[in-house]
Amino acid sequence: MTQLRDLNLEKLRRYESWLVLLLFVLLTIVAAWNILTDLNGVIIGRDNDVYINPWADWWTLKAITDPDISLWRSDLMYYPIGADLVYHSFSHLNTAVSLALRPLLGILPAYNITILINYVLAGLSMFHLGRYMTGSSVAGILAGIVFAFNSHNLYQSCHPVLVSIWCFPWMTLYFIRAVRENSVKLALVAAVFVFLGAATSTVLVVLLIFWTALLLLYMFFSGQFPRPSWQVVLTFGLASALFVLPTVLPLLADAIASSNSSFIIDPEESIRTDMGAFMVPHWYFWLIRGMYIGIAPFFLMMLAFGRKRRPAAIWFLVTLVAYLFAIGPTPIIFNTALPIVLPWTLPIAPVLRNMYRMMILMSLGVAMVAAYGWLGILESIGNDRKKILVAAALTGGLIFFEYTAVPFPSTPATVSAFYTDYLDEVPQDVVIAIIPTGRQQDKRYMYYQTIHEHPMTGGVISRAGEDVFQFITNNSLLRAGAVDLREKVAPTDREAALAQLAEANVGFFIIDKALLNESYLMGESLLNLNDWRQFMVVEPIYEDDYLVVYPTAAQFSTQESIFMDENASSIQ
Repeated sequence: MTQLRDLNLEKLRRYESWLVLLLFVLLTIVAAWNILTDLNGVIIGRDNDVYINPWADWWTLKAITDPDISLWRSDLMYYPIGADLVYHSFSHLNTAVSLALRPLLGILPAYNITILINYVLAGLSMFHLGRYMTGSSVAGILAGIVFAFNSHNLYQSCHPVLVSIWCFPWMTLYFIRAVRENSVKLALVAAVFVFLGAATSTVLVVLLIFWTALLLLYMFFSGQFPRPSWQVVLTFGLASALFVLPTVLPLLADAIASSNSSFIIDPEESIRTDMGAFMVPHWYFWLIRGMYIGIAPFFLMMLAFGRKRRPAAIWFLVTLVAYLFAIGPTPIIFNTALPIVLPWTLPIAPVLRNMYRMMILMSLGVAMVAAYGWLGILESIGNDRKKILVAAALTGGLIFFEYTAVPFPSTPATVSAFYTDYLDEVPQDVVIAIIPTGRQQDKRYMYYQTIHEHPMTGGVISRAGEDVFQFITNNSLLRAGAVDLREKVAPTDREAALAQLAEANVGFFIIDKALLNESYLMGESLLNLNDWRQFMVVEPIYEDDYLVVYPTAAQFSTQESIFMDENASSIQ
């Protein structure tokens, strides 16, 4: 009889899990409706970083289909020097999903859908953790909404390396179960989710290690959990290390063989969260690198503190600890710097690099505290089923509405017809040079490269050394358009500079109108578009609303001059 009851309960829970999966699919559709209705016209995420993400997919596909191309080295950026990609921000798991979906959906739709899948998985994973810890399915759903759709996670739609946070609840769930049930098998399952996190990003590995260490310390000293057995801890630790090793091996090999420590930064250069970010609605100031808690979640947190403080203690702890790390090392409050240094952040900041990433762990804590807050509501309601349903719908609806009251972040995917059409008639080995050039500007050019596939003199890589900019700094035209260099200089000797470019097989000198205008207005560029027109003297061979193209030599100007005044085409 007991076995039959357990079997029926297991079937019910499985059926419930499928329904919750469907719920989070529907919530993601509602939240990202503006993305889903324009899958070919936008890149998901509202940040300049979005432009480098399709490039990672494009380059990975080239590397796995061409035996002469290495994933860890590109000669199509920073031409003719090339770029080392060992430290580049690849998200291999997301890329694998995106490439698998391409034949069915197309390039941009596959990428956008891949990112959205992470929101469904984040909600589902947190539901399972919340339900396990609280015994309440509604608590799990509320925790899933907080975890999946909070402002920090919506912002991270621009970063595939930071959006796959579903590995945290799954790893936590199976590790806690492994400790409670003294199960080596469950410890192995937990380690699998560490591997999946590593396959997404090395940043997530750092955060998973931090979170696991905090959880273990709490388990050993709180008395709230059984003391973890050495078999479980050893199995989890060794399996995680073995699973993670293939993903971090290229970095370790380079760091050891080349004594490369470029992945270490000065702690004071770390990007941190504004101390007041948790109370600033994201629809008021969207791009704040923090987590807006929200009114309903804050109310649930207060209920949890008042009524469920002891069972929710570990989640209060991770919320507080993550916040204290996220605001350091040099804190700011409402954009005002404080003249202090938070010493506890100094050991981890050089490796984690940007401390605001601790918001991932804070969102884990806030979501679980909110789940315990629901238990506080249940104590007030009692067993009245109608009241429970109304309260659950109202609470979940308020959280979801407040978190998703603005369109899902997106960036236009428009591109000039010069890249889609004109360059199709140009030999593939002909190089292009675009100004203004700089880390932020070149991110957009990397997206363009996925379309035209020509080498370019600029580019963006993580941990770029000074050597990759030598060709740019040694050419007066490119040097004058380099906005990141401190010393601004005007171009000199146009003929000699163009001849130097032509000799290196750089066929086209391109001026991006919009980005040049932005750079000029911000004081990053000495010359505006009219200044460049007067300096170049010769007529461009192509112009539209978005760019002006000059040939570097006669062999690159054989086509008739084309002057267009049309809207740029969108990649289909």
